[in-house]
Amino acid sequence: MINKVILLGRLGKDPIIRRLDNGRVVANLTLATNESYNRDGQRMESTEWHNLEMWDNQANTAEKYMKKGDLLYVEGKIRTDRYTDSEGQERQVRKIRVTSFQMMGSLLSGPPKSNDQMGDSSANSGSNEAGEDLPF
Repeated sequence: MINKVILLGRLGKDPIIRRLDNGRVVANLTLATNESYNRDGQRMESTEWHNLEMWDNQANTAEKYMKKGDLLYVEGKIRTDRYTDSEGQERQVRKIRVTSFQMMGSLLSGPPKSNDQMGDSSANSGSNEAGEDLPF
């Protein structure tokens, strides 16, 4: 079975960082992806919003270097959290648990920063897992 998501989009707001009692750090981000299509000869655009979750070193990198509007390439897995709200209703929230990412803004506006400068982002510095250059 495969559960893999690949997204390229822009952050909708600055990351929200939480530090847990057990010492772990979690970052929650929103990523917008856009799709263009034609309807009746007219160009239309649709935006899809994705909730992202990063943990530990990735969350630390998000806190230091990411901000609203940044272009981000993300690989991750779909997760569903289930909880009971304050009114006793069962709720569920879908999100993308990030497994790797690449901050694309630095690649588009100048030389990329190394992972040493950004912290361990589990990113591939412009390459995919097979070592090939990414198409952007």
